[in-house]
Amino acid sequence: MTLGEKITDLRKKRGLSQEDLAITLGVSRQAVSKWELGDATPDTDKIIALADYFDVTTDWLLRDIAPQNNASGGTDAHISPAQARAGAPLLLCMTLGGSACGLFLLFYGRFVSASTIPSVIGVILQICAIALAMGFGLYLKSSMDTQQGLDFIRAFWRVEIWMVALLPTRVLYFSFTPLLNLIPETTLSRLWNSLPQPLWTLGRVLLFAGIPVVLYLAVCLFVTLVLCRRPSKKG
Repeated sequence: MTLGEKITDLRKKRGLSQEDLAITLGVSRQAVSKWELGDATPDTDKIIALADYFDVTTDWLLRDIAPQNNASGGTDAHISPAQARAGAPLLLCMTLGGSACGLFLLFYGRFVSASTIPSVIGVILQICAIALAMGFGLYLKSSMDTQQGLDFIRAFWRVEIWMVALLPTRVLYFSFTPLLNLIPETTLSRLWNSLPQPLWTLGRVLLFAGIPVVLYLAVCLFVTLVLCRRPSKKG
């Protein structure tokens, strides 16, 4: 197909007249007619505008090849890069919401429910949310929009790390607690007798929960502020 035939085919599949397309692109109807008849070639900026408007690539428009499935009304289920970029904020909210629901179910199954099914479903939800977000971000990254793909992944992990890191922190807490039982009872008695009650209570809190919490905050802040920071533009 020639460029003119492709423009004609795309226009008719959208149900547009030459006048409609001309208004959209900011040109005259005669210009569109000449493009379709092959009497003239669109300028570079109009080629790009046509590609964006019809969700096709400039390479496909300019090369004399068969139509793309999604451009000719086929059944290609893949979304275009333009559609993916438009849906990025919604998908970000959906994946983070799914991960939050998974975290809730995980802890509900552990502390409230008599069954482990909620915990299993919670873990599956979190895994699916992470897989979907990473797959979508990598798709954006590979579809000639590297920066937006990386921005999507960074935005996801800035929030996700605070939820994902809760589970290993809890495991660390319960692993650390038995170590405190190794402290001799006489040492604890001396501390109890020598320290004021408020200080002893604060000391117990710091011993039992302080180290896991500090590690949790350190990991989350490192991922959020360092790994997920957008590189500054130089020059």
